[in-house]
Amino acid sequence: MVSREREGPPSDGDGHTQVEQMVVPELAEEAALLEKMARLGVGNWDLRHAFELLVDKVGQFVEHDCASLLIYQRQRGALLVQATAPLGGARLVPGLQVPADGPVADLLNGSLSAAVCMDTASSCCSLECYLYESNFKSCITIPLIAAGRLVGLLNLSSRRRGQFQSRERAALHRLQRPLAVALQHVLANEAPREVAEPRFFERSTELEKMRSVHELSGSIAHRLNNIFASVLGNARLALDSSPNAQVAKYLQRLYEEGLEGATIVHAMQKFAAAQAPSSVSKVDLDNVIEGVVKITDGLWQHQVHSQRIRLECTTDHNVACAGLANAPELREATVNLVFNAIQALPNGGTITLSTENKPPWAAIKVADNGVGMDEQTVRRCTAPFFTTREGAYGLGLSIAAGVARKYGGHLEIVSELGEGTEVSILLPAADHGT
Repeated sequence: MVSREREGPPSDGDGHTQVEQMVVPELAEEAALLEKMARLGVGNWDLRHAFELLVDKVGQFVEHDCASLLIYQRQRGALLVQATAPLGGARLVPGLQVPADGPVADLLNGSLSAAVCMDTASSCCSLECYLYESNFKSCITIPLIAAGRLVGLLNLSSRRRGQFQSRERAALHRLQRPLAVALQHVLANEAPREVAEPRFFERSTELEKMRSVHELSGSIAHRLNNIFASVLGNARLALDSSPNAQVAKYLQRLYEEGLEGATIVHAMQKFAAAQAPSSVSKVDLDNVIEGVVKITDGLWQHQVHSQRIRLECTTDHNVACAGLANAPELREATVNLVFNAIQALPNGGTITLSTENKPPWAAIKVADNGVGMDEQTVRRCTAPFFTTREGAYGLGLSIAAGVARKYGGHLEIVSELGEGTEVSILLPAADHGT
């Protein structure tokens, strides 16, 4: 029998579940988890690696053996598998189409908010039948919704029957929104972009140096990623082979360290990419900071509210403020600055985003009234991998500085201990030419 539990009203004849109102407990270390999800969401990750890292974070609170991201294709009435972690862990491989029937259809039309299958052996749902054939005996599927739109469906499956009880469902419900927003941005970044070179870098020896650094780091990172993929894959296969407890402990540590290594390699790639030239155009800086506020609300809403942080955005579309840059890169750099400001406000406070015309510059400013920095920290804070926070990579400010620098601008930082910090991204003003 397929057990589909319902919070509130009883289940219908075939046992489908609907989670109406769920009392969600606070998760231990939730702030750190949401922070890592947010970082993944705004980075230039490819979907496969981003999904694997996000699912690894979810696994800290919802135990499972395999996870899949599925995108609904309305015209075909089917689900397309976009990503699976671990890769090859089930028949649900990327590119596979699965009929959207049974409780999946109910999820898509909104009559279910979570479908829990306690025993896939008795299921008539195509998705759950695929999982049963891969020896997964229970699963949960939830919709990922961001800004009122369906991003996709997340399926977590287990090799044990009855795995996803109320505690696991409550934890997953809590993580549903940040997962959706993070994956929405990752999927958006997957779209191909036209690349054009900034005119002010043409025939520049600096451009050639930057290209060389980018190509070299990209080549090294590609080889390291292949090595980490092999290590992670073999570690996961070894863990799935049910070793004894002592061996499993060492394998789990190997797997976690491998994921950390892959994350560091990607951070290096991001830093190198921030130095390499990309498309340049006239960018409305007011539109950029308004977009950053929307992203911040999606990714860090819980953290901002729980820490009593107020986010203010000051714009004036009647006074044009435009710079020469690449809009997606500038938006990501500004999100990183907001993220740093959030970390500087452990006891609450205000973050203010604004723009300013300072001929020949156009500036984006991110100011906070948090803990501030001393003079020595200000001098060093844009250096790659410099950080004063445990567990951080120290690349937010260096990436922002790299983005400003490669378009002919620079970063300005004014800070005082106990008074707060103001960081300005200064770019060549668009109305002053190139």
